[in-house]
Amino acid sequence: MEAKAMMKKKLPPALLVLLVAAAGCQAGVNRSFRVADGEKADGGFTTVNGNVRIGAGAEVGGSSQTVNGSITVGEGSRVEDLATVNGSIRIAGNVTVDGDLESVNGSMECGSGTTVRGEITTVNGSVRLEGTVVEGTLETYNGGVTMRGKSRLKRDLVIERSRGSGSRRPLEIRILEGSVVEGDVVAKARARPVTVFLGEGAAVMGEIENAEVVSHDVEDPSSGP
Repeated sequence: MEAKAMMKKKLPPALLVLLVAAAGCQAGVNRSFRVADGEKADGGFTTVNGNVRIGAGAEVGGSSQTVNGSITVGEGSRVEDLATVNGSIRIAGNVTVDGDLESVNGSMECGSGTTVRGEITTVNGSVRLEGTVVEGTLETYNGGVTMRGKSRLKRDLVIERSRGSGSRRPLEIRILEGSVVEGDVVAKARARPVTVFLGEGAAVMGEIENAEVVSHDVEDPSSGP
């Protein structure tokens, strides 16, 4: 599975927008969407060149996605699937994501108290979790992963086989500040250098396959992924 068929973006963007609009979501090509603090939206949002901004204490009852824009979610909100191709996903604290987070080239960040009930998938973007619980698998191809603040991944962390110029580039996984991976950490390509940094109180409860393990008393070996 190549990052869920590259985020299912094989369709031309204009056709994608029309299909999603027909399914009841708000959609546009060069349009951005905003949900105000405390507001409830029954459907999601799809755009090609715009951003999706969801305020604090808001609720969005459908998937939201953008190709070239970014997605932000404010404190204490509830959302469903979020996906970007070239933009970032920034989620504040105490958010519930009733679905998956997906990105091709953009980074993803989740704040303290946030729960992701689905999976996190990235191709080239980094993933940073701060006090976050992820109930599904976390998959990356070329993006680094940092878990801090007693984050918890309840399933496996998988470094998928990458193709092209990034396939042999070293990759770092940082599990710090008491964070825990309950499943395995699996690097599927044996030829690729993968390093797993374990900070104080951090743990991988399953197996670590095809990766070097470095334990650190000092919490962060660098500033980020």
